[in-house]
Amino acid sequence: MQTESIRKGELPIEYTSKPLSGWGGLSLMFEYLERIGFYDHLREAVKEGKVSNNRVEDFDSILTFLVTVLIGGSRFAHVQRVFHDEVVRRILGAKRLGSEDTVRRFFLSLSPSEAEDLYTSMQRFSNALLLEHTSEDVLDLDSTILERYGQQEGVAKGYHSTRAAQRSHHPLLAMLVRAKHIPLVWLRAGGASTLRGGAEFVEELLASLPKGFRITAVRGDSGFFSEQYLRLFEQKGLRYIIPIRMQGPIKRFVASIAEGQWQKLDELHDIADVRYAGHGWIQSRRVLAFRKKINDDSNQLFDVPSYEFSALVTSLDLPAKECSDFYDQRGECENTIKEFKNDFGARGFSLAKFTPTEAAFRLISILFNLVSEFKRHVLRDTSLTLNTIRSRVFVIGAVLGRAARKIILRLGIRHPEHRFSTLLVRANSATYVSAPQLNPSG
Repeated sequence: MQTESIRKGELPIEYTSKPLSGWGGLSLMFEYLERIGFYDHLREAVKEGKVSNNRVEDFDSILTFLVTVLIGGSRFAHVQRVFHDEVVRRILGAKRLGSEDTVRRFFLSLSPSEAEDLYTSMQRFSNALLLEHTSEDVLDLDSTILERYGQQEGVAKGYHSTRAAQRSHHPLLAMLVRAKHIPLVWLRAGGASTLRGGAEFVEELLASLPKGFRITAVRGDSGFFSEQYLRLFEQKGLRYIIPIRMQGPIKRFVASIAEGQWQKLDELHDIADVRYAGHGWIQSRRVLAFRKKINDDSNQLFDVPSYEFSALVTSLDLPAKECSDFYDQRGECENTIKEFKNDFGARGFSLAKFTPTEAAFRLISILFNLVSEFKRHVLRDTSLTLNTIRSRVFVIGAVLGRAARKIILRLGIRHPEHRFSTLLVRANSATYVSAPQLNPSG
């Protein structure tokens, strides 16, 4: 009998019918989710409307979607990577995993109110996790571009720094700096400006945060510079620091600041701490003006320096340099957006209709928060990206076996006591999030 092999017969090949998988490390993540009560709260949030005995429950469709994201999927077609994986199904505790079409149909079946109720319920759950480790944080507000290449609802040409004609969606995101959470996202049409719905976005965010949680400061880019935003922050008692759009009046004002008011900030920049009342402002506000000397190769009769100007409006009471340093730290939110869009596949999972596309986008933001908590409590390293966790933790060979009529998950680890068993103990010891903790701040 001829034996199949590779390497010129050096390594024979045999076949097994045992369920195998390369994703045994997912057991840590889903054990953690079950311990903190995610499964129970998800079941309460999902309204099962199917009656067929051969159905895939909506609860299982959501688990299939989430695990697809965790293993690196960014399109509904990538659901097929886990659809036939019996090991993953057992790890999830799902009755059945949904196929690509099943998961897609679940999102398409959601009405706007059902999608909103699902997100609000799971948002309340993930936001309640914040109080496990912090009661205050800095809030970063930003928008981003999700490129689209079809005829999806809400897709339009909008602002894009490198591809002005690119069709896209233009979501708003709120990010908590230390917690590394995304407590609220809105998916919006591609042509929407940052100002559209901004006040309602902030109001909804503040109402969704758990009781007792406090925002210590708000940072945003120049898209969030408007009297409407500034007045809202002041009414809510939120300290803020926002770049001013350098239009004609503010340019002339900054350029007219007396030389004696400028202080050296660093080797390239000077800073001036002044008061300014812009057009349409209800009051004067603190403005931090910056100037940077630029090289001018043109021949000039007199040696008059040329400058580039910028400015921040703020209600912070820190010294000017500390305010500047504090705003510079906002660059970390760009890393959050990058991980959210790339590692979590948030730029994908697009459908023809707007509501199901937004529902998928928002569920990914919930998963982002859950992974942040997994990093903090189980891995104890919040600097890790999902891509790193995927390769270092989730990718473990696994096989289902039996012992005394009981199904056993066997993992391909030589010395589990060195790493995996420690992580499993942490996952097992996670605290259940109870109903009283889910009350929003109102």
